[in-house]
Amino acid sequence: MDETRGNRLNRLAPVFLSATAAGLAAATVGVFERRFSRYLVTGASMEPALHDGDWLIVDLKAYTKRLPEPGHVVVARDPREPTREIIKRVERIEPFTGLTWLAGDNQHESTDSRHFGPVTREHLIGQVRWRYWHAR
Repeated sequence: MDETRGNRLNRLAPVFLSATAAGLAAATVGVFERRFSRYLVTGASMEPALHDGDWLIVDLKAYTKRLPEPGHVVVARDPREPTREIIKRVERIEPFTGLTWLAGDNQHESTDSRHFGPVTREHLIGQVRWRYWHAR
């Protein structure tokens, strides 16, 4: 018995839809992975907002076209040790130079701009967008 063209298309339609859905899902994951990254909070410098063991999603593209704003929580490269990454709150931005002052919420446990001075835009890795696992 010969299949008509319509029957073949009806039979293949779910395959095409599945392939399209898989392609869109892969593209979405790829875009997400290029824009966002996850970070683990270590230490008590950001308590009470963030705790040791919290997991964060960081927007790596947040500051490609704009400066951070006071109050943003950011991941930055430690200016004293560039391979080390720190999580701090933006305290202020110097208007003419764009230098960013970073501070930990827990001043007694934080090494921040009080110790190493302001950081440049190049030190900023991204803005914390979500905490998806709370350690407590």
